[in-house]
Amino acid sequence: MAGGGSPDGWRVGELAELSGLTIRTLHHFDDVGLLRPERTSAGHRVYRREHVERLYRISVLRRFGTQLDEIGRALDDPTWSLDDALRGHLTALEDQVLRTERMLHRLEGVSVDPALGAAPRESDGGGDVDVCRRLLAVLEDTAVARTEPLRRIAVLVYDDLERAHEHLVRVFGLEPGPVHRDAHGAVVQAEVRTVDGLVMLHPVAPRWRLASPAALGAATGMLVVTVKDVDAHHAGVVARGGTITFEPTDQPYGVREYGALGPEGEPWSFWTPLGP
Repeated sequence: MAGGGSPDGWRVGELAELSGLTIRTLHHFDDVGLLRPERTSAGHRVYRREHVERLYRISVLRRFGTQLDEIGRALDDPTWSLDDALRGHLTALEDQVLRTERMLHRLEGVSVDPALGAAPRESDGGGDVDVCRRLLAVLEDTAVARTEPLRRIAVLVYDDLERAHEHLVRVFGLEPGPVHRDAHGAVVQAEVRTVDGLVMLHPVAPRWRLASPAALGAATGMLVVTVKDVDAHHAGVVARGGTITFEPTDQPYGVREYGALGPEGEPWSFWTPLGP
């Protein structure tokens, strides 16, 4: 059986190699009832798709610090879905990256004194106060800062969410996210993604004064997306029928940029930072 799996499933050694876990770990999961594979007539363990999905759930819960004796109860939750778990995992990773970046920024502002924490030394007055304030700011980030903004989500309003979702994925090359429907099948929300974040597609809502740019005949905002190669991205959008508002241009603010119209006439900008 190939390492990529087959209709017959994966043997324990193959799954261990593909997942990065040890055979001993997989055996332990079987012994404690967390992941019970099927057995061949010869008694060999065989893992199929449902086992791989369950293994993913186990790995996510372990990464989040859940004890093994608590994982079994979580695995039996009938409301769990792979899509929801993947989205939750992605959100948690994005939040972790943001917190790490903030921590790096805080630490860069703290003077590292080799004598800090050593034998008592004479105070230099204001310098000590300043360092202590910055150290306390770091401690706040690591301990009690739970009300700070964690991540931003762009929201774009469209009259036809399904068409907008299709256009942004096919023409602009954004990653497709879920399309949520109500009980009658109408799309009530959709998502697309860039590498660093989420773009929510929201329906028109007069109650909240949210209108489509197509109805307004104007836009009150726009989205700017950084791409690796703006000229290649521009060529792809043109080839897929996108409407270009201006060609790739070196701008005085340090980027090479072009403009395009979205599915309901709203402006988008794509750019790549210019080299030094």
